[in-house]
Amino acid sequence: MMLNTAAIMDTVFYSDHPAFEGEDCEIRINGNEIVISYSDSDGVVIYKGKDEGNGHFVLECPERRGRATLHQIPTSKFLEGFWVEDGDKGFWRITLP
Repeated sequence: MMLNTAAIMDTVFYSDHPAFEGEDCEIRINGNEIVISYSDSDGVVIYKGKDEGNGHFVLECPERRGRATLHQIPTSKFLEGFWVEDGDKGFWRITLP
C-alpha cells in the first residue's frame, strides 16, 4: 500500500495530562514502511517504523526516546495503538480521511 496524506490524531495519556483531540498529522505508508509526523510545542515529532505483518506497525522516535505501535484492521480508516515517550505513556488513534 502507498499512502501520503494529512490525517487527524487523538492522543490520550495514562497520567492526568489532558488528551489532545483532533490534532493534525501527516502519515506516509510506502510498502512496509510508515512515517507519522506532527508538530507540538517543542517542534516537529517524527515516528518511523515498519509493518511487522498484516497492518501491525512498530515505530520509534529516537529524539524523544519514543516507541509506539499502530494497528489497522483491513479497510478501516483508523490506526490505533500504544506509545511511550520520555516517561509518559498512553494511546493514540489516527483517523485517515
